[in-house]
Amino acid sequence: MVPPVSECQTLGRLKRMMPRRFALRGRLFFMLLLLWGGFAFHSGAEAAQPPMDLAELNWEYRWGDLPLTDTRPDFSSVSSQWQPIAYPANPPERDEQQYVWFRTVLPEADLSEPVIFITSINLNVEAYLDDQLIHRFGELAQDEKKRFMGWPWHQINLPEDFAGKTLYLRVYSDYTDIGLWGEAKLMERSNMLLHVISSGLHELIVAAFSLLVAFVALVFALFRGTKKEFFYLGLFSLATAGVLIGENLAIQLVIQWPLVKTYLAAVSYFAMPIFIAMLLYYWLNGAKGSRLLKFVAQLHFVYLTVAVLLSLTGVVNLAIFFPIFDALFVLSLLIMMRVVLQISTQVNYSQQLVLGAFAVYAIFLLVDMLVAHSFLPWVDFPIAIGGLLFALVLVVISIRSYVHTNLAMEQLNQQLEQRVIERTAELHAYVDAEQKRRRELERENQFSAELEKFNVALQSCQNLDEAKTLMREKLSGVFSPTRVQVSLDGDIINTLPDAQIRLQQLEGGSHVLASLTLDGGDEVLSKDRLADFIRRASQRLTVTLGNIKLREDLQRYSFEDSLTGLRNRRFFDDALARDIQLAKRNQTPLSLLVCDIDHFKRFNDEFGHDAGDAALQAVAETLQQYFRESDIPCRFGGEEFVVLMRDAEPEDARAKAEKLKEAVQALDIRYRGEKLSHLTISIGIASLTDRDMDAETLLRQADQALYAAKQGGRNRVVSHNEQFKQSQAN
Repeated sequence: MVPPVSECQTLGRLKRMMPRRFALRGRLFFMLLLLWGGFAFHSGAEAAQPPMDLAELNWEYRWGDLPLTDTRPDFSSVSSQWQPIAYPANPPERDEQQYVWFRTVLPEADLSEPVIFITSINLNVEAYLDDQLIHRFGELAQDEKKRFMGWPWHQINLPEDFAGKTLYLRVYSDYTDIGLWGEAKLMERSNMLLHVISSGLHELIVAAFSLLVAFVALVFALFRGTKKEFFYLGLFSLATAGVLIGENLAIQLVIQWPLVKTYLAAVSYFAMPIFIAMLLYYWLNGAKGSRLLKFVAQLHFVYLTVAVLLSLTGVVNLAIFFPIFDALFVLSLLIMMRVVLQISTQVNYSQQLVLGAFAVYAIFLLVDMLVAHSFLPWVDFPIAIGGLLFALVLVVISIRSYVHTNLAMEQLNQQLEQRVIERTAELHAYVDAEQKRRRELERENQFSAELEKFNVALQSCQNLDEAKTLMREKLSGVFSPTRVQVSLDGDIINTLPDAQIRLQQLEGGSHVLASLTLDGGDEVLSKDRLADFIRRASQRLTVTLGNIKLREDLQRYSFEDSLTGLRNRRFFDDALARDIQLAKRNQTPLSLLVCDIDHFKRFNDEFGHDAGDAALQAVAETLQQYFRESDIPCRFGGEEFVVLMRDAEPEDARAKAEKLKEAVQALDIRYRGEKLSHLTISIGIASLTDRDMDAETLLRQADQALYAAKQGGRNRVVSHNEQFKQSQAN
């Protein structure tokens, strides 16, 4: 069974229990009972279980409608197609989609009558708890025309065992927005009713006051036919009341037809520019710009007529006219503002009050418009305050028409004296401000000069370590006498820094190299200006340090193999020539290992190149583990590796090579969770025995030893020196 769309249908059941002539009176009486009775237990109920904001839950969405199984959505068929979303409204990449599903898991809550309260939904909705339909508003079937049903608030009744179950929302919308709008809370039903009534009470009060003011203004215009301004002001106040009543939440407890409320709000809202434009047209009295204002009024009258006729006949949904009107309203406001600026010096004080009140009210309407279209985060914006201000202004100008300036001369003298005092104070303040500004410029120029000197010194640093040392020693002195704490990466920071020097990584991402924190004030510069200068200084230093890091990274990447992380052949060639010269000069031993993975092509053909890359990485990691820090393992190319062992005799090199061979053979090579075949490695060794040997000779001897290991059956270690001795013995 589908629960009611809102609390007003529950009230409808009470209505059928009363005589028809007491139906409306009964609804109003029931609202008063809810309001007065609700305040009596509101504090206790709130203390027992406060409302839970559903926006804090983990929501997911899926575009498009779900497939049906026996007229019910098949949730299991799309279990992997859900995507996370912060709030169930306007998911990305809509692409003219009209259906969307949202889901979340409901939390534990100690509620006797649990309900979900939603301010509004764009546009039609079905709610499911697990696979049970618990709420429906409007038509959602694929093969039927979806009528616009209005924007009511929704009460979704929940069973007592709702906790831990999944709530699904099926939403249809051909409007610019789709999904939830406003509040979405899990709460006690009684608290929800009280929330609806209390949140709309002030709007109803303002609406009633606006109706009273409209009546007074229209009566005043009726008896003073020449005062058309009161006629337009009264109609505008009447439209304000219509908007407040049409958008009021509590009214839904009395008016059970959401579309009636929406039409009331739409007609009143669309009529507002007509009355204010005609008021300005009346004040201009044929002056420049009056025709433009009359055109604005006529345009909005035509728009109102077309919108009502097309929506009533079902040609176009009423919802579509709201965003179009909002754009038209903003354009009309700009036109009226331009005209108002031209006549601002020609209107009297009462007219200025009206224009000022309308300007404030227009700002309220614009903010409410931005909230409605999700340009601003949702908030229960008090638009009634703007209407109240406008109504109060009408009351004020009505009262002011009976009061005149009895003390005009005295007030004028007081104003002149006050003006002289203010002007004198302004001159003194101007002099003080100029002196302060001069001192601030001098201090900033001093800081800039010191910063430039430091930056020049920083540019001469060869690497980041040298730059960090310079920053630790000299950077804080740039801001002297102001105390600025310089914290480098790795330092403990107890306060939030005012600026950071963040360097980009070539691999992506960034890291903070240094933080600058203002540790004290300055007698000349304000804290804000100091903080601003520190930020600008950090930006300047970031560029210089970024260039240093770029040079450092380019140097590092030119000597490193990207796959294994070992040094590459370019680095090895330089290191081999250098270490041979050092070994000859210092008369120290030097050995070279050339390693080749056996049958690596067959391994690649069997398991794929990605698995081969994983094997190369595993062998490289083993090389790094089994050799000393002074040894240099490098990737020579393909599946071939070399190890340059400083201060290593041939016997030491062979012992290390044997251990490496055994370690590689014992490697457990895995790729994507699958265990691959074991690898073996052949190693050729050559040592610097002749002081006349060069790098090419040593590498050739090691390569010959490797060839001998391959010819000898692979998975073995062959030393060129031992092989040479055996050949001589033979």
